[in-house]
Amino acid sequence: MEPGEPSADHLESVRSELRRLGYLNRGFERFLLQDAMRPRRPLRALLLLTVKVGAIAGLALALALGLLLAAANGGLASLSRDLPVLALHLFPPLALATGLAFLALCGLVVLVLRLYHVRHIETLALAAAVAAGAGGLAMAFWRGRELVAGAPPWHLAAIAVAAPAVIYLVVKLVYHGLLALAIRLTDAPPPARLFSRRWLGFAILSMAFLLTLPAVLSARRGDPAPPSILPMAPGERVLLLGIDGVLPEEADYLLAVGDLPAFGRLAREGGAVFSYPRSPEPPASFWTSVATGLPTPEHGVTALDSFLPWGAVTALARSGPLRSYWSAVEVPLGLAEHRPVLANRRSAFALWELAARGGAAVVAIDWWSTFPADPLPGLVVAHGAYQLLGQGTPGAVAPASAAPQLARLAALVASRPEAPRLAAALPAAVAGSLRERALLPDRFYREVLARELAPGTADPPRAAALYLPGLDIAAAGWRGGGVAFADLLRGELQATDSLLASGLTGAGSGIGTIALVLDPGRRRIGGAGRIILWRREGCRGAAKAGELSSVAPEEVASGLLRALGLPQSGELPPPPALCSWPAPPAAVAGYGRPRREPPVAREGGEYLQNLRSLGYL
Repeated sequence: MEPGEPSADHLESVRSELRRLGYLNRGFERFLLQDAMRPRRPLRALLLLTVKVGAIAGLALALALGLLLAAANGGLASLSRDLPVLALHLFPPLALATGLAFLALCGLVVLVLRLYHVRHIETLALAAAVAAGAGGLAMAFWRGRELVAGAPPWHLAAIAVAAPAVIYLVVKLVYHGLLALAIRLTDAPPPARLFSRRWLGFAILSMAFLLTLPAVLSARRGDPAPPSILPMAPGERVLLLGIDGVLPEEADYLLAVGDLPAFGRLAREGGAVFSYPRSPEPPASFWTSVATGLPTPEHGVTALDSFLPWGAVTALARSGPLRSYWSAVEVPLGLAEHRPVLANRRSAFALWELAARGGAAVVAIDWWSTFPADPLPGLVVAHGAYQLLGQGTPGAVAPASAAPQLARLAALVASRPEAPRLAAALPAAVAGSLRERALLPDRFYREVLARELAPGTADPPRAAALYLPGLDIAAAGWRGGGVAFADLLRGELQATDSLLASGLTGAGSGIGTIALVLDPGRRRIGGAGRIILWRREGCRGAAKAGELSSVAPEEVASGLLRALGLPQSGELPPPPALCSWPAPPAAVAGYGRPRREPPVAREGGEYLQNLRSLGYL
């Protein structure tokens, strides 16, 4: 139907019919439907409707999403201040997005009206609005799973009640907007008032609730009460090594040709090589799962960084699909502050923290989510400590009294000459940057662990953990050719292999369990990795000759905790079944959650710069 300019008498008759049906007696409906009663050209009426729908829907969604963000990031205590601030930050993108979505939906309605003779325009508008509401709800839960996963039950209950109400509002808003456009294009009022029927509103609310409930129930998780006492058996000493940036086929090849004799001996004599699936998540999330035994986001580390919108109190470490908006729009405009994810974002105990209960010495070196370093018996070298020590940053090492000695060790490592193969593969400036960012830190961290496991150590660590990200950092932007990188990878892995061989003859000779995790890192998003698990009591190896058994990294953490003599936590999976494990002293619902001080604004500036310089941000 070709739209024309209706006469004044015709407009008045349409207006009278809409008033008789009750459309023009309420402010909300009149705000939208009055555009159908004015002699405007269709394009201008469409643009005005788009602005109105975008503004109202954007405000409603901004309030709802602001509440969800505050709850997901633990900011409900400051909700009275954060909610209006977050709504103000979120309103422009949400209003723009809903306006564009409404404009696209209007295009479909206009196409239908031009191609077909539609007698019941209110049915068409309602069907399009319900479809848009269902699609929006599905997309919200698909892209925003991070914000609801692991939420407490009361949080999920609030979502189950609020989400259908918001969807109902959006459906009603879109319905009236489309109805106004259809009336303007057809110059005819609807024969009946459809949306006012109670059964219809109840049906839409019920449908939204039924769509919301499965997603809410799947995300339900309540934190178990911490045990009043944590019984511990004598246990044994454990060692956890994490190496980032190693593809599984590279690890298999080097083990097969014998270039890694210590690793191969562990796999053959009392150990086994496992494969594990690698989900596409940030390195901080994956390696925190390896250390805690809890999957993302239950351990609290879901990203490398967080954002503090201007005027808000709560920093947003969990922002779901809005992360790109904070980083690409708000931060460059100075409307949000970019912050790193610090140790106090981790809401689960790492295995070395649990092993240190009772005063046993532990060593944790360069593991993710350990800055600032927590004071524990033994030594904690925070993630990125090599650069932080050079800048004199507090919190790089715990205890702080060890910082001068470790700073001298870092200077000693940096003074050693570099192998000529790196200079031959890369330009001097590129090789120097790579050496400072990737190779020297790894060598420093290996040296620290070697000293802790050296013969004659008075108090050998009960649990030791070392993370080496150098290969992953070196691979990002590598321009030296595949053969040169393979040579670098072999040399760095052989250095770690030699560290393990020499360490096990000293204080490490009493270690009863070793887990070596070789992860592809950012070189291959997703895919699989390799785990070499060695037990003094023995492992049975692969289920079939020539095949690798699959194991989850969380299972390996559970096994290390079992070997330490800790009780079996109900939050953790059982250890890998192919290895022999001691019986736990008890079974508990969980290990509890660490109590950490909330992060402060000035904390971690140098750490954030390090993450950026290493290519993580």
